[in-house]
Amino acid sequence: MMKKCLCLVLSLVMVLLAAAGCGKTDSSAQNDGNGGKKIAYTTMTLESPYFVEVSEGIKEKCQELGWECTVQDPKMDVASQLAAIETYIDQKYDGIIISAVDAAALPDIIKEATDAGIKVIGSSTDIENIQAFVSAGEYEMGYALGKAIGEWSEANLSGDLKGVTFGTINDQNVMIREQGMREGAEEAYSKGSITFINEAGTLGGVTAEEGMANMEGIMQSNPDINLIMGSNDDSILGAYEAAKSAGMDLDNMAFGGVNAVEQALNTIKEEKDAGEGAYRVTVDITPRLHGVTDVEIMQQLFDGKEFPDQVLIEAKAVTVDNIDEYFK
Repeated sequence: MMKKCLCLVLSLVMVLLAAAGCGKTDSSAQNDGNGGKKIAYTTMTLESPYFVEVSEGIKEKCQELGWECTVQDPKMDVASQLAAIETYIDQKYDGIIISAVDAAALPDIIKEATDAGIKVIGSSTDIENIQAFVSAGEYEMGYALGKAIGEWSEANLSGDLKGVTFGTINDQNVMIREQGMREGAEEAYSKGSITFINEAGTLGGVTAEEGMANMEGIMQSNPDINLIMGSNDDSILGAYEAAKSAGMDLDNMAFGGVNAVEQALNTIKEEKDAGEGAYRVTVDITPRLHGVTDVEIMQQLFDGKEFPDQVLIEAKAVTVDNIDEYFK
């Protein structure tokens, strides 16, 4: 009987020690700045496959870390985005990741957030008062697109060409991207000049519907347009559909965007296999990995690290020459 009681006591002691050990581990996780965090991501629009992929990367990494994650879709409405950020401040979120609908409208509310101790990251858009900016280089991703379009033109066209670039009106970051597109194309094309029919930042286009509407207007005023480039694939895919529906001479045209969304990759692959088509280029800036990186940078902000410089996501042109790599 004594022996049985002793075994029971020892078993109880072991259970209590194990419980104490688990409690210590949990407490450490909470105290290392990485446990039990509440994060929000407010994007531009989830109508864009690119931002869907970014949000999936953010959710994936938050789940891995055991963080609570909220994703808000303002549908390109800056008032909705401002209201969401105000809510996250009131609800004492630990961190906010923002892809700004209008970067110029957000500095005051971001300062309000950081004054409240909330960490704020700009994802794809640089905004005053953020604590880290994660993006492919605006100029670099535009240049990668423009250079690839220019190289195709050098190999397949001759004489003076007309081009157009789609961006986001009044977004200084995207205007830099558009400048990269233009300079990349101009540097790679030597058989004539390229005239761009619009100034950077004057032609808005984010969704496929906007791209289609833009292209319908461009074809009426400039039926001899050759190069159509945009700051995302969605708008250029819409423009491409408009050109095909209008029966444009696709042999003398090159379309290309940024983000390497699935539809763009599939279009390039299908047209390569068929030996015809004009969707020539997309630029891979790994949106899901971008979202994961956003959360990893947030984690380091919680640990006290500072990011005075932009955290760069690599930009890589995807063309008929390397499209098969994406389908292995």
